[in-house]
Amino acid sequence: MPLLNVRIERMFSISVIAGVMLAAHSQSGRAGSVDTTKVDFSRQIRPLLSDRCFRCHGPDDDSREGDLRLDQRTAAHQSAIVAGNIQDSELIRRITTDDPEQRMPPVDSKLELSPEEADLLTRWVAQGANYTVHWSYEQPRRPAVPQTRKNIWARNEIDAFVLARLQAARLEHSSVADRVTLIRRLSLDLTGLPPSIQEVEQFVNDRRTKAYEKLVDRLLASQHYGERMAQDWLDLARFGDTNGYENDSDRSMWPYRDWVINAFNTNMPFDRFTIEQIAGDLLPDADTSQKTASGFNRNTTYNEEGGADAEEFMVVYAVERASTTSTVFLGLTLGCAQCHEHKYDPISQEEFYQFYAFFNSVDGELGATGHDIPLPPILSLATSRQAAALERVTTELDELETRIKSEVAQVVVPAVAHQTNSPETDQTVVSDSREVAAGPGNAAKTGNTVPSEPTHFRTQLVWEQFERTREESKLPKEILKLVQLKATDRDDEQQMQLRDYFVQYAYASTKDRFKPFNKRETELTGEKKELDREIPTTMVMVEMEERRPAFVLVRGDFQTPAEKVTPNVPSVFPPMPSDQPRTRLGLAYWLTDPDNPLVARVAVNRLWGQFFGAGLVRTMDDFGVRGEFPSHPELLDWLATEFVRTGWDVKGLQKKIVMSSTYRQLSRWRADAAAVDSYNALLARQSRFRLSAEGIRDVALTVSGLLNDEIGGPSVYPYQPEGYYSDKGRWTWPQSEGDDLYRRGLYTFWRRTTTYPTFRIFDAPSREVCTVSRPRTNTPLQALVTLNDPTFVEAARGFANQILSTSGLSLDDRLIFAFRSTLSRFPNNDELQTLHKIHNEQLAVFRADNAAAAALVEREDAAGADDDSVIMLATWTTIANVLLNLDETLTRE
Repeated sequence: MPLLNVRIERMFSISVIAGVMLAAHSQSGRAGSVDTTKVDFSRQIRPLLSDRCFRCHGPDDDSREGDLRLDQRTAAHQSAIVAGNIQDSELIRRITTDDPEQRMPPVDSKLELSPEEADLLTRWVAQGANYTVHWSYEQPRRPAVPQTRKNIWARNEIDAFVLARLQAARLEHSSVADRVTLIRRLSLDLTGLPPSIQEVEQFVNDRRTKAYEKLVDRLLASQHYGERMAQDWLDLARFGDTNGYENDSDRSMWPYRDWVINAFNTNMPFDRFTIEQIAGDLLPDADTSQKTASGFNRNTTYNEEGGADAEEFMVVYAVERASTTSTVFLGLTLGCAQCHEHKYDPISQEEFYQFYAFFNSVDGELGATGHDIPLPPILSLATSRQAAALERVTTELDELETRIKSEVAQVVVPAVAHQTNSPETDQTVVSDSREVAAGPGNAAKTGNTVPSEPTHFRTQLVWEQFERTREESKLPKEILKLVQLKATDRDDEQQMQLRDYFVQYAYASTKDRFKPFNKRETELTGEKKELDREIPTTMVMVEMEERRPAFVLVRGDFQTPAEKVTPNVPSVFPPMPSDQPRTRLGLAYWLTDPDNPLVARVAVNRLWGQFFGAGLVRTMDDFGVRGEFPSHPELLDWLATEFVRTGWDVKGLQKKIVMSSTYRQLSRWRADAAAVDSYNALLARQSRFRLSAEGIRDVALTVSGLLNDEIGGPSVYPYQPEGYYSDKGRWTWPQSEGDDLYRRGLYTFWRRTTTYPTFRIFDAPSREVCTVSRPRTNTPLQALVTLNDPTFVEAARGFANQILSTSGLSLDDRLIFAFRSTLSRFPNNDELQTLHKIHNEQLAVFRADNAAAAALVEREDAAGADDDSVIMLATWTTIANVLLNLDETLTRE
């Protein structure tokens, strides 16, 4: 874990978000003395009440104090507010009194109202204390595009909305970024990979009118686009390669990850993308792809601990699915209502369990299991070749077993009286085709040979006696169980099963007859097991024919069910259509209905955050009462309605965003804008932010030429610190070999309880739960990773080889090539001189210490190289390491 978290919470005060300057006129209770500036309940009052009052006077019955409810107009007006009358309103008296026993919020709550906030509430009451629905619960309405001055800058509707806000704040937009910056920015945003020198030169020299648009189209069409998009989605889907919890066994879910990549690459409409993940298995004639997509809801962690209560964790899994679905698609903290009424949003505990009821009936799901046991329902994903091979082997095995069964039935085994089954009775045993004596006190011998153990017997009774008395039987469990039963306790079917097994595998008289059959059966069984092992599987959803009942759970305890509930959605939203089933499929269609007020807003807000470092609603996981108000509410609604109007076209919306002048601005910090808008909410410039954990690694591998850009497939195991699993007992890290060491970070094996350490240090989540937005920290450990991690050191070596073999012979040529390969742009004179100095210093160091040079470049093809080549490679490896560690390298400008 990072040692120092310097994440800055970019929270805006209510007054800044609303864009309203509050006057401090808190005087007497006379309405005439109050400022008459119109107060906006949704932007100004509800967030204030939510933050300071709803804990004790909100929706939750259990925590409500004094029978006072301030989240509903009728209740508040009946008890604490007299609309238009400040003097007679108990709310105003309590927030302005000097009596600490009467003052609200209470002193011991550690919450306070500033004079400006008290004045705001006073003016609201004086103006009638009007209540309106929270903005996000209202259906988006397509606003008119603002008419603004300076229309030349506005390339599309996005710019018109942004420019209107900037002009209202008396701010100027920033200039357009240069072409080198634009292609690097676009490449990182749309593919997660930096552009090559050739790609930069091609774009810089292309002076056609639509050169930029062609670049956008090319990047959107790249196979790596889906990988970049999938990286963020996998955080939301809490994708991992293990089950989580203490044992954290491996699971096979990578086919779901590949489905996500392909869905983005083929530009699957977002409504279909949603439907297939929520209920792909329930679609009519669902194909393999749609069933795989339903794995979204199987990504939850699973408990394998022996003492776990299976029923408890069946509830835990359904609760987690309900919470994740609401977070990902509705942007709501629905899970807060698991144990009580939601304290801020109008969602009751009963409504939470109605939503939960969509997810609690997975056919064959196990609440708690042993270690390393597959977790049904599971889908097999054989290729056509594998399917054909499996069908061939299975058919031959079935035919062979039929033939064996027929042959066994023809064998007559002489009957032997049960009373002869005695340990004192000498019998004849056949082993390795030689007769040997076996009886009390006798050693089984043939000449000088002592067989390890007999294999075939003349009678079934002696065989049974042998199997009962040996230290460790090799019989199948079901056969051994029958052997251990007394003969008189077996029914006819059991007796026949035991007899048939004896004839096929242990009867001396039929040994030669069944030996070739058994050999072939063993071969086919092994072949089938190997095919089964090679065929990938993935966890999917399958609905039970008869649903499990769902109940409201008192305080969320599975042992205290209350009233029974049926699947439904919270009443604050439009109801589910009557013609839709109350299943996950009906829920999926409800989510993607154009009348749903949240899904399109939440989706476009996340897409916006991809290109600006933060959403128009900065609390991307909370569009509820406690979330922030949109910085550009009209723009958000225009984007949401445009998204639906264009058929939920993800690439189309992204193209609209990156084609805007707003996106193309310089990211350079400006003092004039910061004085008014310190967090750049008004978008007077582009944002500048550090790349993701996977992105930093991908950039290093790309620049070095080591990147294996293969798409999809099982997860891989790149280098990680030696001994990282030394105290983990059963866990191992089977380090990959060859090109698999250099796959994109997206494909790194994701062990939830011990996340790949390089990624963890750069703020990647464990994915045990849904993560909407990763933090961005800045710690010394991060520098230690990029300077010393084996992958980054190898990247520096690979880059050094490229510099020495690809670029010109002069020192300047090589330095410029290295700089441009890393940052896309040319170095300035100061930067070039600094690199000269580093080169000369490191060259002197390695000439004085050949051993250090050899150690740095150690690899198979360096052993036979002469000293000068090793020294040069070590020198340029150091320079490459410096360039790969520049802040600009790790940052998206």
